[in-house]
Amino acid sequence: MNSSPKKNIIDFSENNSFDELVVIDSKNAPILVNFFSESYKPCIKIKPKLEEIANNNNIKLINIEVDENLDLSNRYDISEVPHVFLFHNGYSVMDFSGYDRKKILDKMVEYIQQKTNKFVGQGQILSKKSIVAKEVKKIGYIPDEPPEGDDVYELAFKYNNELFTRRFLENNTIGQVKEFVKLKTNAANIKIFTPFPRKIYNDNKLRLKDSGLSKREMLNVELANYN
Repeated sequence: MNSSPKKNIIDFSENNSFDELVVIDSKNAPILVNFFSESYKPCIKIKPKLEEIANNNNIKLINIEVDENLDLSNRYDISEVPHVFLFHNGYSVMDFSGYDRKKILDKMVEYIQQKTNKFVGQGQILSKKSIVAKEVKKIGYIPDEPPEGDDVYELAFKYNNELFTRRFLENNTIGQVKEFVKLKTNAANIKIFTPFPRKIYNDNKLRLKDSGLSKREMLNVELANYN
């Protein structure tokens, strides 16, 4: 049985209004627009990656076949495909043409996550009933997990293809965050860093509110040896 197409992945047609579908709707959330050609292999290759970004961040992806939509192609001066735009607040904030453009795609993902206040992936919010939370009281160094609030950071950690999340207060330190991650991963020494742009957090006394991290941030975790 074929699965039904996702509602956030839209193949543009003459029955659609670009201004309503993209320009106006992008005032609510970022929207990816993919100008492509059915017969061009780079367009076929990049499409699954764009769908993954759209699905992971719960945003719309509008696919526009250039030969069937010449007016739009001329409007946005499309001379090479694939040509991908990121629309937000009614206008294009970023775009690129060509297939092998990982850096600019990463920048788009970073922008989307910041504006939608989300991180990529699915994680489990650890409750106070979890094994980790019970261990917190025994160790004493890791703070209790706070409820949601304006002064709360919800951090996601990616380690060995596993992704988990945990809430911290803005006055909690990087050191306290690391102690939690050590307990979760059973690792003696770890380093945590933002995937893009890469920033490693070594100052254990640094408070989250002074760290430059957003309130919902995804961090990579690696084993580390500190001499």
